[in-house]
Amino acid sequence: MNIAVVGDVHGHLALMYGVLGRWQKETGRAIDLILQCGDMGAFKDHSQLDQATERWAEDDPDELGFAQFAGSNPPATLIDPRPPLIFIPGNHEDFHFLDERERSAPTDESIYSVSEDGRISALKSGRIWTFESGEEKVRVAGISGVANRRHKKGRPTRYHLSDEDALELAAEGSLSFDILISHDCPDGLEVEDYRGMSGSPSLRFVIEETQPRYAFFAHYDRVEEWRIGATAVFGLGKCSYERSGRWPLTEGGVAIINWDQTQPSVERLEAEWLTNSTRFDWRHWGRAGN
Repeated sequence: MNIAVVGDVHGHLALMYGVLGRWQKETGRAIDLILQCGDMGAFKDHSQLDQATERWAEDDPDELGFAQFAGSNPPATLIDPRPPLIFIPGNHEDFHFLDERERSAPTDESIYSVSEDGRISALKSGRIWTFESGEEKVRVAGISGVANRRHKKGRPTRYHLSDEDALELAAEGSLSFDILISHDCPDGLEVEDYRGMSGSPSLRFVIEETQPRYAFFAHYDRVEEWRIGATAVFGLGKCSYERSGRWPLTEGGVAIINWDQTQPSVERLEAEWLTNSTRFDWRHWGRAGN
């Protein structure tokens, strides 16, 4: 089983699917599941954009791309038929839309659909979800939101990482799941964003108590690796464009897990075809000779 894990997408779903489809073509290996670590840019209704997304979309309309895939007629991609995409919400999402979708889902289910075709789902914070493919299975848990941000008036509660969700997940005990996905990172990794955010003690506690095989986070755009006990922790970059020069595609935004339950491994998606592509030419990948 091959599992793609993706960092911040910010609406660039077409690009994400294109990168993963190109990887499939180049390697001859199929992706069975996509996990995404928040800031999907899940804005189906563009009247609900947050200020940052609205500002960035002025120069980059692809920031608004989630709506195309959430609707009834999603565009074709290089990875069709698209594998299931499961994401944990970050801090740039339409939280009112996500609240509505979660309330409409059965309470005993760990994920809820956010697209009309059912191929994109959000993972409930603090819950464990099991995915099976043939005789293989993997257990995925997630914690949504970001820590250490002031509760400003009007800011949705879901924007913030919930210590209660983390404590409930930690109570599941050692080896209760295989992979943890979060938007924020565990504290103690010496990472910091431009606002002084530096991780969550609650996330670190979850990892120390449960010891999953892997933990992945995004948000900080740090492409590095650490260990917390038996857990390998991976920071992911963005799956997007650099906003300068030729607008090249970003690196470090995708990792691939070869999920062999006896000896799994993780590789970063690094390729010349990725580093040599830009916002303006990657859509040619599907044409003859590309």
